[in-house]
Amino acid sequence: MLELLALLLPVAAASGWLAAKRHYTRKYLLDHARPINQAYCRGLNYLLSEKTDQAIKVFAHILEMDHETVETHISLGNLFRKQGEVEKAIEVHARLLDEPGLGEAQRAHARYALGVDYMAAGLLDRAESIFDALAEHEAHRKSSLQRLLQIYQQEKEWHKAIACVRKLLRFAKAPKGESVAQFLCELAEESVARFDDKAARDYLDQALRADPACVRANLVKARLQLAAADYAGALRTLREVEAQNPDYLPEVLRPVAVCYAQLGDGRGWADYLEYLCRRYGLTAAALDLAVWMRDAAGIPAALDYSLSALEAKPSLGGLGHAVRLLSVSGDGPELERLASVIDRLAAEIPRYRCVECGFGGSELHWRCPSCQHWASIKPA
Repeated sequence: MLELLALLLPVAAASGWLAAKRHYTRKYLLDHARPINQAYCRGLNYLLSEKTDQAIKVFAHILEMDHETVETHISLGNLFRKQGEVEKAIEVHARLLDEPGLGEAQRAHARYALGVDYMAAGLLDRAESIFDALAEHEAHRKSSLQRLLQIYQQEKEWHKAIACVRKLLRFAKAPKGESVAQFLCELAEESVARFDDKAARDYLDQALRADPACVRANLVKARLQLAAADYAGALRTLREVEAQNPDYLPEVLRPVAVCYAQLGDGRGWADYLEYLCRRYGLTAAALDLAVWMRDAAGIPAALDYSLSALEAKPSLGGLGHAVRLLSVSGDGPELERLASVIDRLAAEIPRYRCVECGFGGSELHWRCPSCQHWASIKPA
């Protein structure tokens, strides 16, 4: 309500004076401005009494008397929308568009505001129609394309989203985090769900051409290669993730382990883990290496390595693993219980976190559920 008053009080004090001063005589100015100011006062009283329906009618009448108030009416509708009164915002902006005396720029501005109202109301088909038309209007082209991009993503119309981003790139930067490669990966995932692996591979190749650093494309590609028992190919694909973005290395460990196991190369698996520990200090790799050492050299060697790794880089996961090794070595069931408690504590810490907004979760989302950025969630 305070926002509405801040918007309308100055207008109520000066409405009609400045605009009319440029065009009309003093006598006409006085005759014209007085009823407008009186109407604004009535409208403000209705707003203060939270009688918004009556206020809307009053302001609509003011618009009939003076088209200089168009921007004020657009702002009024926008404020209704921001306060959650979307139906009233739609009513204000729709009434505005019914006015026959609006200029082309004013009408385009009002249509854009109405399109945003429709988006807020979930009427995406109506919003899409408005923004599609306004995308041809130079003053609203960029903002309309950005709104269309939001709609296409919400409706999962990935082909349209790709075309929209490419239009944006002709004259401006695409919104931060929006990626043609991610949209192509979405199409690839849909193809996988339809068991159309050929189409999926084609989309993934396009994604990697659009963005050679697209980790998601290689992870999905490796999944297809694993399903086809192409373990050597999957291993090559997964090893490429390091060059794309080493933050995602924890995501490749499980499938890489499968590849080395199927290829019968246990030593190669251990060498890879040692490399990750040495180069990145990767806790997940240290835990896997301890497991490999337990199977290859016994519990004492694995425990010694685990404790050394824990001293170098403390973590709840590493502590739980070391305690469990101690319990297996014969130091009693109490240690197993302690390890379970540590596991529970570790489980409460988000495995993934968005670098844009801080959202934390237990699953890897390629689009943040909170801030909607693409590829912003990484292993914590």
